[in-house]
Amino acid sequence: MMPLNLRIRSHKIAIILMASLLINVLAIKSTYSQQNCQNVQTSIQSIDETGGRQFSGTDGMAQCHGDLKSSPEVKLFFVYRRLVTSVSPPIEGPFNLERTQSNGTRYLDSPWVKLTFSRSPRLVVRAVFPWSERQFMFDQALMSGIRASPTNSLLPIDEPMFEQFVKDYTDSVLFAPSQARPAALASISKRLPPEILWLFRHAFQSTRGPFSRQVKSALVSVLERGASGYTELTKALVDQFFTSAQTEIRYESVLDLKDIFTLDQYRVKNLY
Repeated sequence: MMPLNLRIRSHKIAIILMASLLINVLAIKSTYSQQNCQNVQTSIQSIDETGGRQFSGTDGMAQCHGDLKSSPEVKLFFVYRRLVTSVSPPIEGPFNLERTQSNGTRYLDSPWVKLTFSRSPRLVVRAVFPWSERQFMFDQALMSGIRASPTNSLLPIDEPMFEQFVKDYTDSVLFAPSQARPAALASISKRLPPEILWLFRHAFQSTRGPFSRQVKSALVSVLERGASGYTELTKALVDQFFTSAQTEIRYESVLDLKDIFTLDQYRVKNLY
């Protein structure tokens, strides 16, 4: 299992990241500056899928005129999904937004932000900001040149499976003679998920202690270095959605974002 100090650091990163993502609320609320009701009925929930709901609240109702049932409404979910967990996350819930049948509804569907925007019968925005550690590793793998399908399942990995991945990499790569290591890497790349292989290759390569300790330290380092870039990526997606006239916008891969976002802001090049 992940040492307590690393788990605490990882959790703090998630909290800081979710707090920084709240700036997207301002971008969403600014959409309504011309509405009759200046204060929007806003609900915010921050959820750790392995630890339950951390925070929820509602604001912006004081100065709305008329019936609250007809007031604009914004519902925001910030969802933290860990790379390794001993608790199975829910498959349903705010991670996937339900489609509505109302006319004029617009959608943004991506691994980093999910948005629905509807004007009828009243103005409603629902947004999910997933912070998935495994998705983040997958994005880094793609940007490093590893070829992989974005349709792969990126649910958290249970601890026994993760430890098996660590053992396979240790036995096959770290214990291999230096001249045999390229062949060992080519072989194991067919067995490990690309995002896991990317993380292992960026961890300190040592057999002096348990390699799992090096990997978990590398994970925390990656998250620390990537949090600001992830926030900028989500801001770019929100801005692009509200300035676009498209009814539906969909992104499956981080490589699809080249035209709206500078990927170097999101890329983690080194950990040490």
